[in-house]
Amino acid sequence: MLAQQLEALILASEIPISLEKMRDILATDRSSLQLCFAELEVFYAQRGIRLMHIADGWQFRTAPKYAPLVLQLWQTRAPKISRSMLETLAIIAYQQPTTRAEIEALRGIRVSSSLMSGLLERGWVKIIGRKDVPGRPHIYGTSKQFLSDFGLNALHDLPDASQLVDMHDIPLKEMEKI
Repeated sequence: MLAQQLEALILASEIPISLEKMRDILATDRSSLQLCFAELEVFYAQRGIRLMHIADGWQFRTAPKYAPLVLQLWQTRAPKISRSMLETLAIIAYQQPTTRAEIEALRGIRVSSSLMSGLLERGWVKIIGRKDVPGRPHIYGTSKQFLSDFGLNALHDLPDASQLVDMHDIPLKEMEKI
C-alpha cells in the first residue's frame, strides 16, 4: 500500500519530491519510506522508467535506452545552449556564490545581459543575494532546477573541475582562484 501511495505522489509531482514532503503527506517514518524506495528502485530497474534520486528528491525518469524513442513524441527541438552560456553556467556551478564581474574575470570576456537572462529564465541559475561591495552586484548560484535538468542529486556530483580543463590553459593569476 505504501509503495502505491509513493508511486502516486511521485507521478503527480512535476518536480522531484523530497523524502520529507512524502513523510509529511503520508504520516510515516523515514526508515519505512527508505525501505520502500529501495524496493521500488529494484522493481523499476528493468522497466521503461526508472525511479531516480535527483535534486534532493525522487522522480520517475525515462530509462536512458528509451530516450531516443521518447524524443519522437516532440516535434520541436530542444533549445540549444551556446558555448558561452555553457561556460558561464559551469563557472557559476563550480565557483558559486559568484558575481558577474568574477565570471567575466574567469572567462576573460564580457557576459551579456541576455546570456544571464537566459540562464535565469531556464531556472538553472538564481540570484542568491548581493555582494557587500560598491555597486552591490548580484550574487549568482545554481538552482534545484539545474540539478534536476542535469541529473544531479547535489553539487558534489559534478565532475571534478580539473577533469574539465587543461590547467595549463588557465593564466597563473586565475589558477590561484581554483
